[in-house]
Amino acid sequence: MRSKRGFPTGLFLTSVCVIAAVVCAGGCLLAALWSGFAWPAYAAFLLCASLGGGLIVALAGSRTYGELSRLYEAAGRKNAELSAGMANLTEAAERREEFIASFAHELKTPLTAIIGYADMLRSREMTPKNRFTAAGYIFSEGKRLESLSLKLMEIIVSGRQGVERRRFDAPYFIREVAAVTVPSLAADGMTLDMRWEPGEVMIEPDLFKTLMINLIDNARKASRRGQTVELFGKNEPGGYAFYVRDHGRGMKKEDIGRITEPFYMIDKSRSRAQNGAGLGLALCQRIAGLHDTALEFTSEPGKGTTVRVFLRGVAPDE
Repeated sequence: MRSKRGFPTGLFLTSVCVIAAVVCAGGCLLAALWSGFAWPAYAAFLLCASLGGGLIVALAGSRTYGELSRLYEAAGRKNAELSAGMANLTEAAERREEFIASFAHELKTPLTAIIGYADMLRSREMTPKNRFTAAGYIFSEGKRLESLSLKLMEIIVSGRQGVERRRFDAPYFIREVAAVTVPSLAADGMTLDMRWEPGEVMIEPDLFKTLMINLIDNARKASRRGQTVELFGKNEPGGYAFYVRDHGRGMKKEDIGRITEPFYMIDKSRSRAQNGAGLGLALCQRIAGLHDTALEFTSEPGKGTTVRVFLRGVAPDE
């Protein structure tokens, strides 16, 4: 028999009884040495006293053990709470590190457009219209960078699971993306071939623009001077799809399944040389998920890569 808290009461009482019997027998033998001593009464008294003392000791021990058990359980709960708190702090620190790394990565994208158009303004003669257009892109990309920092913080640090989307004209969006990416492609001796079909999509413009610019930037890194990167949009059953295609080095099948993992780089030396951190596609996949879609890759080594992003159709009341 055990108490509710696991104290071995039965074993303890048995031991007490045995000890009491031994003490009683010893007392009786000593009493027998003196004649005329009422040893039966003494034996009964000694046995009762031993059993009573044993019971008192057993009850006190059980109570003490119960208190110790409660203290142990409380310490266990406190330890579990502290462990959970440490895990939460570690997770929060990891999210903040991911945000810093992602933001540093995304910082380059609008800055590339800003620097490219600023260099055009300072290094060549431009018509007033072209000068105004370049200044407009510098301003809009600066504002996008400001807005993007807050949105990335909400997504990565606070674990936000949704975004506020609005109706957007797909061809206009493609032209906006093209205007930002053309300077970096031109600097590497590449061109952008864009085409589209009319249509509308539901997107969060800043984040989805970041996604598409990242895809084009990855296509640029995979291509060689003189090659063309393609950006096109088309109506498909159930919605509208954006495609980014390059004709560069391509990927193996085993790499396609891992390229959206954070910090995964197929060619680490090439990625570092191009200031890559392996975060672009991981962030793109997360942004795609916020739009209820995913990145779809088809690729063949030496022949290039195509990325498809499909968005469901816009309902009339959206």
